[in-house]
Amino acid sequence: MARSFHEPDVSEARRIMDPAIEQMVGSLPVCQFSTKRFIEVMLEREEFETAYKAALATLGDEPEVALMALHGQVISVSLRNDARLNFAGFVRDDEPNHIDPFSHSSWWRKEL
Repeated sequence: MARSFHEPDVSEARRIMDPAIEQMVGSLPVCQFSTKRFIEVMLEREEFETAYKAALATLGDEPEVALMALHGQVISVSLRNDARLNFAGFVRDDEPNHIDPFSHSSWWRKEL
């Protein structure tokens, strides 16, 4: 029997995270960073950690699926949509400190 697949609705998580990510990107200097590192730095600041946890709580009861949706569909999409950032490629296996276990981590470049 085939398992059903239910993709979480990320609209509420995006509503929570988009302003936090916009603020965080605005506070960054010109730099290059990975999605994983962005999340790590974000979680070091209480106001962003609060938003992260609130968004995560909207994504269902399966912790791993919720984390995959938050990292891969909410945070990554918000970074991709930020005009101040340029996608700079995917993180490769030879850079293990930048690999996110919940999404395909990318490199981002802030140039403005």
